[in-house]
Amino acid sequence: MSELDAILARLTALETVTRQLMTHLAVRADDPPRWVATRKTLALAALDAHPDPTVDRVRDAIDGFFDHLETVAAAYAQTGVDGTSNNRGR
Repeated sequence: MSELDAILARLTALETVTRQLMTHLAVRADDPPRWVATRKTLALAALDAHPDPTVDRVRDAIDGFFDHLETVAAAYAQTGVDGTSNNRGR
């Protein structure tokens, strides 16, 4: 395995673990979609301090990373773990 392949494998593993952790935290929040949106906003805001042409690629990667989380959080907000309505007292 080349050094580049090893780095790519480690990044893939890190992304997978991070996505699972963030999903775990989001579904336990009072408002999962809002929790995810806040984390995405914070991640994108961190890029604003680095005006560099390559930041656009990183911004796209962050958007792609959060796409799955937004989908899961929205679905979870609509239904509970058991598939029933999850209004949480609203």
